[in-house]
Amino acid sequence: ISAAGARERRRRLLPAPAVMIFVLGCCLFFGEGYGEVARKLAGWLGPLAGPGGWRVPGTGALARARRRLGPAPFRLLFAALAGPLAEAAAPGAFMFGRLLAALDGTVLDVPYTPANIAAFGMPPSQGARAGGFPQVRLVTLTGCGTHGIIDAVFRGCRAPASSEQHLARKIAIRGRPGPGMLVLADRNFCGYPVAACLAATGADLLIRVKSSQWLPVLDVLADGSYRSVLATPAAGRRAAVARYQGRPGPHPPAGIPVRVITADITITPAGQAPRTGRCRLITTLADPATAPASALAACYAQRWEIENGYREIKAFTCHPGQVLRSATPAGITQEIWALLCACQLTSTARAHAAAAGGHDPDRISYTLTLRAIRRAITTTCPDITAEALSQLLPPRRRRSYPRLTHTSTARRRATRASQTGHTTYKTTITTPDQPGP
Repeated sequence: ISAAGARERRRRLLPAPAVMIFVLGCCLFFGEGYGEVARKLAGWLGPLAGPGGWRVPGTGALARARRRLGPAPFRLLFAALAGPLAEAAAPGAFMFGRLLAALDGTVLDVPYTPANIAAFGMPPSQGARAGGFPQVRLVTLTGCGTHGIIDAVFRGCRAPASSEQHLARKIAIRGRPGPGMLVLADRNFCGYPVAACLAATGADLLIRVKSSQWLPVLDVLADGSYRSVLATPAAGRRAAVARYQGRPGPHPPAGIPVRVITADITITPAGQAPRTGRCRLITTLADPATAPASALAACYAQRWEIENGYREIKAFTCHPGQVLRSATPAGITQEIWALLCACQLTSTARAHAAAAGGHDPDRISYTLTLRAIRRAITTTCPDITAEALSQLLPPRRRRSYPRLTHTSTARRRATRASQTGHTTYKTTITTPDQPGP
């Protein structure tokens, strides 16, 4: 609060520390009204009240207190809490001697108010009509083992420079990725601008690329991968013109040296026919002896841990189908930073419980940990770590959910219900043709 310059000038019923606790409580008790959250936090807010003593403030007083405080203290609080939360021996957090971190984005719905529309843009259009709510795009760098948020940026979906690529480059420029980290990302981040920003931090990369992306074969390696170059935009254009004119282009082109791995993944659900898909990856891990192609192809599946992290934010901490509560852009900014703080605190408690019990963090229920935190806030709850360890989740099953876009809800549910048995995977590395431009 002091670092943000948000300390109050006079002693109030709701001084700045009490307002911070209240806003965090609104995120931990998402969906509850202002008055109910204030009653749940009475044991915390009462000792902080001014000379007049504690009473439950009105909704208007709580809203004005939020406006006085602003978003800056929560941004600084998140910066202090942010991190992968993984110890050196944490299961599922490290591979190839590097911390696994996933990069991806999601969207959050915000209330349909004139101020939010002006700041974040109109809702996404559906044909000739607009959608239901304006949206904020959130991009995070998240530890795969613990779901700890290493860094986060967000911006209105319709605002300038609000694409996932722009926000990912902002994360890279801020320097939270670094040496000793392996960043996993999907095809949306396979372009040279994002990869160059991430590689400049010293972090290694494992990114899925499009099948049509030009990656010349420079040298075929023993494990079936090959050395190539992720060309700069200018070098890529020159090479495309040379290929069109039937003449050799620059070899090798200017860009980032990478290894390319092409893997055919055969998935066989229990009692069903197998299906095969092709996955094409690039990595800056150059040595196939320490990072074989088959191990890298299997490691890429850890990228989906960030999707589980987003589910914990949007479905467990918040409620499915509900929008954020703030009617103004400053309130939305404050609320998102507070929501990230609340999720990071919950993930921290889960990581501590996993370390204390010697378990993989996947075995500790996020929902159970969150409920224990809520009870600890409102009552004299037993130790949060002990409660989180009381009901371990079963080991993560090997499941498969095929993509079913543009289909009915009934068909998606029927397909999901059929994917309950054990699933086997077979990875086949495809060796490219001879080197050439």
